[in-house]
Amino acid sequence: MRALVVCRGKYSELSELEELARSAGMDVVGRLLQRKEGEDPKYKIGVGKVKELSRLVKETKAEVVIFSGELSPSQAYNLAGEIGTEVMDRTQLILEVFSKRSGTKESKLQVELAKLRYELPRAKEKVKLAKMEERPGFRGLGRYEVEKYYREIRRRMIETRKKLDSIRNKRTSVRRRRRRSGFDLISLAGYTNAGKSTLLNSIASESVECGEEMFTTIRTTTRRVDLFGRKALLTDTVGFIENMPSLVLEAFFSTIEEITLSDLVVWVVDFSEPVREIERKAKSCHKIFERIGLKTPIVTALNKIDLLEEEEIEEKYEKLSRYFHNPVLISAKTGRNLDGLKRAMFSSLPRLKRFILSVPNVPNGYRFMNELERKSRVIYRHYTPEEVLVDLESDRDPTKEAPEGTGVLGMETWR
Repeated sequence: MRALVVCRGKYSELSELEELARSAGMDVVGRLLQRKEGEDPKYKIGVGKVKELSRLVKETKAEVVIFSGELSPSQAYNLAGEIGTEVMDRTQLILEVFSKRSGTKESKLQVELAKLRYELPRAKEKVKLAKMEERPGFRGLGRYEVEKYYREIRRRMIETRKKLDSIRNKRTSVRRRRRRSGFDLISLAGYTNAGKSTLLNSIASESVECGEEMFTTIRTTTRRVDLFGRKALLTDTVGFIENMPSLVLEAFFSTIEEITLSDLVVWVVDFSEPVREIERKAKSCHKIFERIGLKTPIVTALNKIDLLEEEEIEEKYEKLSRYFHNPVLISAKTGRNLDGLKRAMFSSLPRLKRFILSVPNVPNGYRFMNELERKSRVIYRHYTPEEVLVDLESDRDPTKEAPEGTGVLGMETWR
């Protein structure tokens, strides 16, 4: 499909919109930038730009026009009438890319929920517009009664949420089993196309799908890694993007939840890009970390240094290191300094404590044992009529929540 991209703001936003369109399989045949602050609420852009856009559509034979900002149904309707072709906004484009990339049942359901959340507040206006007059991108809705269409979207949202909740509950059970087995949980996070999947492949000796396009990975992929004797599970997660739509974050909550529930986050940054781009993307990632309430320790992998000269690496590091937590310079592609990254990951993991407890064989003791199973790795248990002897590993002190009569037979801190 031949696409034309339109942006009100900066060239960097226009370039990213163009890259998103290509990731959706579109052929970008033209671009239009409006720097002027003012806008016509009827069209989102100025009337003069609408005429310029109409000429561009005819010259390039574009089949769809994509806007960087969010469009209301009436704005999309008015623009489609003026320029004579389908119109979509950035959120719709992101959902189009995610739909193309979704390969698992969970990711397909997440995309479906995001699309329904996008459609719901627009449903009534869109149906009303569809009945007025045919416009590109508004076909096929006229046969619906407004309320019937609205109720159908809500019904599908409820069904999709139930299916996702079921998958999330299974994921929670899997996470608990992994913790009980003594695994540290580590997540890869960062801006899209920073090299997270390549890093997963390099550290875990795997062959997860990688690519130059945005959002190559939108599903979670988990692999086992060894960090100097500590067993860990490394999970690749969906990439971030500037001004990530809230409905996408909410729909992909169960995937993004992997980041917040990890013992450690490895934030992957494309360090080969220009300084301003790195700054822009770093600030976007910081905002998303804040939005999801991330409190987990972070190690930053400054990736793709194989594309830079040594002097350029030093210069960039000096200018940008203040943006990053525990930065480590690496190349996931060539394997450069991956041992240094592993050492930083190992050092940032919570310190483990070894406890040998004597828990009274009473109802409160059973409840305490269940809590230990959930939060710790229980190595050994021995029951007697009076007590349960428990040998466990934990990154917290379980004795603070122990029932009366619990005795500590041994305790040590180790890595």
